[in-house]
Amino acid sequence: MTALPTWLFVSYGGGHVNALLPVAQRVRALGLARPVYLALTTAAPAVRQAGIDMLGFRDLLQPGDVRARGHGERMAAQLQVPAADHEESVAYLGLSYADLEDRLGAEPAARAYAQYGRQAFLPLSAIERVFDRVQPALVVATNSPRAEEAAILTARRRGVPSACLLDLFGQHERERLARPDFADALCVLNEPIRQTFIAAGRPAAQVHVTGNPAFDTVNDPAMREQGRALRHEAGWDRLHVLLYASSPEPVHIPDIAGTGDPELPRRLERALIDAVERDPGLALWVRRHPSEPVMDDPGHARIRVSTRAMPLHACLHASDEVFVTVSTVGVEASLAGKPVTQLRGSILDHLSPYAAMGIAQRESGERDIAQALKTRPVAVAAPQAPGAATQRVTDVLRQLQEATRGH
Repeated sequence: MTALPTWLFVSYGGGHVNALLPVAQRVRALGLARPVYLALTTAAPAVRQAGIDMLGFRDLLQPGDVRARGHGERMAAQLQVPAADHEESVAYLGLSYADLEDRLGAEPAARAYAQYGRQAFLPLSAIERVFDRVQPALVVATNSPRAEEAAILTARRRGVPSACLLDLFGQHERERLARPDFADALCVLNEPIRQTFIAAGRPAAQVHVTGNPAFDTVNDPAMREQGRALRHEAGWDRLHVLLYASSPEPVHIPDIAGTGDPELPRRLERALIDAVERDPGLALWVRRHPSEPVMDDPGHARIRVSTRAMPLHACLHASDEVFVTVSTVGVEASLAGKPVTQLRGSILDHLSPYAAMGIAQRESGERDIAQALKTRPVAVAAPQAPGAATQRVTDVLRQLQEATRGH
């Protein structure tokens, strides 16, 4: 019996592991390959729980890595928030910084790290160790810089096919992602995003509309049913129900021009509440970001707080229209088939052009909300089937592997 090929999956935690891990699980379930996951920083617990074979930077340390370990211990001690896995943090920081020194020299590396922090890392030598150990037949990573970028570059150098999965729009990394030699396949959220990469110079055959597997549970039947129940219990079956998913607005963001207004989310919230109070045909869920202050009960029959106990996807299905500034809830709402209105004015507007990217049906300014609510937008896309993005990404990987075998 022929042994299965090994496919290497590489990602950091948060939204990136949520995007890539379902694909690794699907590949394993179908028997296409043996997935091995290089789980970076906070990705490890999720990968470990899924039972996928896993590596971390701590597994790459060798007895001779005295300099790297010294750097790692020093840098880990300076972290503002202690790492959950100290040894992994020491290995990641140390091997990455030692690689930076080897590529740039000691003084230029120190200057680069002082200016950019971990964004200066591109740990190619550490990733070479992963390739030597795993011998992957295919590499899959999301669009983060640092180790994920290093994995795709190393795959190209070694003649191993690779795919890059975008979690959202790739605005920040557009120049790198648009290069025809950066990964053999680019998996993107929708057709408008695909067209922006083709316009930027990426060959059309390399850009695939797959969606993001992290959002594959949006239309789970249980969430749809819970949404209907929430709406019915509120007595809103015959109303036009809005959901406002707010995002905190920072004053300044590194490398982003302009000044943010921290009061913007609350003013938008107030404008929506005022509009609903004036129109008996409207109702409103207010869902604040976890980092924002908890909202008091508005004390109004048609205005309710969407608490953390209420699953987001159920709340989407309990609504007819979703309002966001730059929250990824807008993306999930679009996948649920809900019309999205983007409220402009955020310092991050240019990185989340939801209307241009086919996510939002319309835009509104702070002063135009009442006027906008006089009309009812219609969603243009059918809801995405549960598991659809995971299967589409898996199909792209299968095609890459078959194309490689054909040469």
